[in-house]
Amino acid sequence: MKYKTVLFDFDGTLVDSSRGILHCAQKTLADMGQDIPGREMMKKFIGPPLKLSFVNACGMSDEMASEAVRIYREKYAEAGMFEVDIYPGMCELLDKLSDAGVVCAVASVKREEIVRKTLTHLGMANKFAAICGASGDINITTKGHIVSEAVTRTASKKEDCILVGDSDYDAVGAEEAGIDFCAVLWGFGFETMQDLKGFTCRYVAQDMDALEKFLLK
Repeated sequence: MKYKTVLFDFDGTLVDSSRGILHCAQKTLADMGQDIPGREMMKKFIGPPLKLSFVNACGMSDEMASEAVRIYREKYAEAGMFEVDIYPGMCELLDKLSDAGVVCAVASVKREEIVRKTLTHLGMANKFAAICGASGDINITTKGHIVSEAVTRTASKKEDCILVGDSDYDAVGAEEAGIDFCAVLWGFGFETMQDLKGFTCRYVAQDMDALEKFLLK
């Protein structure tokens, strides 16, 4: 088995959090009197750092985006964080990795407090040796240091680690942290092999069975 430590992205990899994210983003825009973009543009809210989503999807200024993040977070903490669905087969995969002696951890650009509370609500928190996310700094723009923090907290060597994720943010974050990357196609970022051009991936998993075979081979 090549990898002793597997880091998982959260949104779009471990869980489908689209319901809660989109509901809260739409409510935030409505409260601010902003037009609500179409579905394809709204999908930009899933995965990237939140502040960047308000800038890129809605054309907000830095100041307005900061206020949007504040409103969004209030709504998300009230109920949105619990509007999630675990991807089928993920819990079983985590158990098999644990049984095989593999250390599992989470590395997400979402606020660490929110990720931890959501995983606890889902009964999944105890499956991870570390749960790493963003601090309260809404200006975070990269994932690399969060991935590095997860490597540190699990006391792992970089060459023993791989990040599993669904987006270019994950691919770049793994590269910045100096670890391998495995892309999954069931999330919100990568949808086809064409989307992976320009990124270095050790493996591309089209479904949970393929990911299991790769990680446990």
